[in-house]
Amino acid sequence: MDAKSLEIGATYYRITYADVAQTMPGIEPLVYAGMSISDPPSDESVKYYFQDAVSVVRFGLGVRWGQEMQPADGTSDLNPDNDEGRVYCVHEASEIDEVIVDLQALPAEIEATIQRAKELGFPKLSKAKGKWV
Repeated sequence: MDAKSLEIGATYYRITYADVAQTMPGIEPLVYAGMSISDPPSDESVKYYFQDAVSVVRFGLGVRWGQEMQPADGTSDLNPDNDEGRVYCVHEASEIDEVIVDLQALPAEIEATIQRAKELGFPKLSKAKGKWV
């Protein structure tokens, strides 16, 4: 999967890890909303916008035109003046198929995580050392 294969309205999954060894995954469903939806794309970096799945179910998929938020389907119980309720995350092309994956890639990611955890004896989280900045 690459950035060119993303489909608006399709669900993808952001994989995060609670530990540096990447043995404790967090998987968040996100819906692709479009590329550079809040600002015109610049030559150096195109941004890919994903909306959290909960707000898509509640308010519908939103797409930005200029500074005004509009629902993609023309209906929403969202207050368009303040965009309350919709949560977006932005990713770059290099993160697609690394941090953001489709459902077909998810089992391989989980299997790789299980293998790392087995090799490390299923580690447990501990308090981080050093300062949080």
